[in-house]
Amino acid sequence: MMSFTNPIIPGFFPDPSCIRVGDTFYLANSSFQFFPGIPIHKSKDLINWEHIGNAISRPSQISLSTATTKINNAARGEVFTGGLYAPALRHHNGVFYIVCTMLTGSTTMQATDDFQPENFIISTRDIEDPNSWSELVPFDFYGIDPSLFFADDGRVYVQGSWIHGYTKHPATVIRQAEIDLATGALLSEPRDIWAGATQKCPEGPHLYAKDGWYYLLIAEGGTHRGHQITIARSKEIWGPYESNPSNPVLTAEASSAVIQCVGHGDLFQDAAGEWWCVMLARREYGGSYPLGRETYMVPVTWKEGEWPVFETVQVQQPARGRVIATRVIDDQFEDVLLQGPKTVFLRTPELGKYSERSTESGRRDIVLTPSQADLGVASGTMAFVGQRQTALDSAARVIIPLWESAGSGSISYGLTVYKDTVRYVALEYNTAEATVSLKVQEAGKDLTSANSIDTRDSSALELVISSTVEKYTLECVKTLADGAEESIVLGEVSCEALSGDDFTGTVYAIYAHGDGGDVSFRDFQVRDGAA
Repeated sequence: MMSFTNPIIPGFFPDPSCIRVGDTFYLANSSFQFFPGIPIHKSKDLINWEHIGNAISRPSQISLSTATTKINNAARGEVFTGGLYAPALRHHNGVFYIVCTMLTGSTTMQATDDFQPENFIISTRDIEDPNSWSELVPFDFYGIDPSLFFADDGRVYVQGSWIHGYTKHPATVIRQAEIDLATGALLSEPRDIWAGATQKCPEGPHLYAKDGWYYLLIAEGGTHRGHQITIARSKEIWGPYESNPSNPVLTAEASSAVIQCVGHGDLFQDAAGEWWCVMLARREYGGSYPLGRETYMVPVTWKEGEWPVFETVQVQQPARGRVIATRVIDDQFEDVLLQGPKTVFLRTPELGKYSERSTESGRRDIVLTPSQADLGVASGTMAFVGQRQTALDSAARVIIPLWESAGSGSISYGLTVYKDTVRYVALEYNTAEATVSLKVQEAGKDLTSANSIDTRDSSALELVISSTVEKYTLECVKTLADGAEESIVLGEVSCEALSGDDFTGTVYAIYAHGDGGDVSFRDFQVRDGAA
């Protein structure tokens, strides 16, 4: 039987929204506190996806400075991060549209405090030019997860998860209004159209017209253990919407499978007319799932006039006779490029503090101007350049050339695997002490520093973080004065330390903070093995 491997886009790529234009599929994901935001992938075969750019690529479009992180429950690993949530990607009359939510917070947020939603529209005629996306057009909707539906009569409707208040039941409901995409003005009074099958956190709506029905696909149960996909339909766009008697149509709740937290889906057709659904889920190996929520896909059977039937999500996903390509995996170290589409910064970066140069020997340096802020900074930004971890079997490495002075003062810089303000692991070099140490920050705990090694006998340091399903191994390779090398493992950290009921996934990054001159990182590279 033909099959393909899930996730189709591994790593920190949640809340997928997918469309087909001609013979090409395009997919957008959430990005939360990282810039550039809203990554865009394209594919010809649904299996091999290329990260072609990001819809939010200019600091002028939006400020992510208040995309802060709060801890809801440290013991259960419940961590809530603001930023860019659940973009819905659509195409109409030659124009690509994205509607999305920006959640803003404060540096003093408590577990009971709420982030504030701001919703917007962006558009482009050339999705493959990441600089072509428009400035934001805001619209008035107090909620999250907006989506668009283009009616045959030329009207456009926005659906979203309206927030009535976190102390009421239900806290959210699916609400709809007619909208002017050019101005963001709502052309009708917003109306509640469905509270969901369970009335527990209805969100992530998408509306489709088929066989004389309007079908409303949503997510329910919260994005973690109780997550599920449900569907309703109506003969009228405003409802009433009838819940599918077979709801939920897709969930991993009460399952012991590796794939958990299945939900937040989007339906689309291929060129042969076959239906598919992309959705988020996470892979759990015991308590280890640091990559967070990834993009998965299943075949859907949707007969005329009937409810769609979704296949159960599996790692090796049966294709039910449909033609599916083979994924190409390049298990090699690749350079992290300062201007590459995969490269991310923390919140809105100060781009003047980053530069790239080639040495006379052909090596490549990324140069950072250290910030006063460290990895635990609650808002704003810091000197930070990274790339998502997209495989459980992976590694990142970088060389610190110690013969290049960082000037006077004390600077700390190094290599980290980073999830958010309250969870990261790092190998950090300190110029004043001439040491490398292991830094570990877990949610609800104090930052720890351990296993420092003296580097005054070294001319260069190679910092390496390697990952398996169970653990991260952090290693420093010293190049000594006589050219010999000495490898020292500073420690191992369980992947459980970077796992939890959270919104983001892990990022390999270089960073710098403190007082002093610019610092150089040579040959920053990431290797992704099997997904």
